[in-house]
Amino acid sequence: MGFFSSSKPPSSSDTFSKQEAFLAIALATSAVDGSIDETEAKGMFAYLLQMRMFDGYSQKQLSDLFKKLVTVLQNEGVGGLVAIAKSSLPDELRETAFACAVDIALADGVIEESEKDLLEELQQVLEVSEEVGSKILEVIMIKNRG
Repeated sequence: MGFFSSSKPPSSSDTFSKQEAFLAIALATSAVDGSIDETEAKGMFAYLLQMRMFDGYSQKQLSDLFKKLVTVLQNEGVGGLVAIAKSSLPDELRETAFACAVDIALADGVIEESEKDLLEELQQVLEVSEEVGSKILEVIMIKNRG
């Protein structure tokens, strides 16, 4: 049984902006091992602030968004957070969100079992093909070697 099996489906009132949805996927990946340390959060912020969709966002705005999503995570769990994110994430950002999740999971050079399980489910939930998912994993592994 996966993280998403016992989640209640999001209601029509449970929606995120595309930025919130994208950050929610990143947050879920960081949180799946049970904790998010300050280094992970700072790394996520640096990563996201380089993206066009976060142009104009200040560190404080991103921090406020992060706090909002942490509350959702605490109330709904990883599966609930991802379910809302998936329903709010535009199709054209699903592969990008998956790539971000893989990058976060591999940032420390090791994919924990809980991260592996989440990535496998994210690939399915975000409808990332096996071919594209494999390519993303290969490129991110190369990126994180050095």
